[in-house]
Amino acid sequence: MTIPSVQMRLTLAQAGDRWDAVRVSTRVGTQVMKKLGGACGAVVADGRSMWFFVRPGEGHELDMPGVTPYLRGDHVLIPADKVTTPPGPHWTRIAARRCTPATRLLDALRQALG
Repeated sequence: MTIPSVQMRLTLAQAGDRWDAVRVSTRVGTQVMKKLGGACGAVVADGRSMWFFVRPGEGHELDMPGVTPYLRGDHVLIPADKVTTPPGPHWTRIAARRCTPATRLLDALRQALG
């Protein structure tokens, strides 16, 4: 099988400048996306995990069991804008704004992990 070249374009981006990210399992992430509905920002998935984005400096508020925050100095693989299907990291949700409001994400995470 040949993977289209667009599928192979990833950028190693540093958290903390334009966004912080939080990683959760795909099971939890799917529940969180449903709970957030239209309040959900962009989401990256890779088949095992999902990454949600919040404004810089807000990721530490989401540090809890089952959630891994990526803060200033941490790095996340970000797929090219047109990569929306597996294999590998891809955008599972594209939104006009990348970031989800941290308070809404926190509520949804607590419900999903509860």
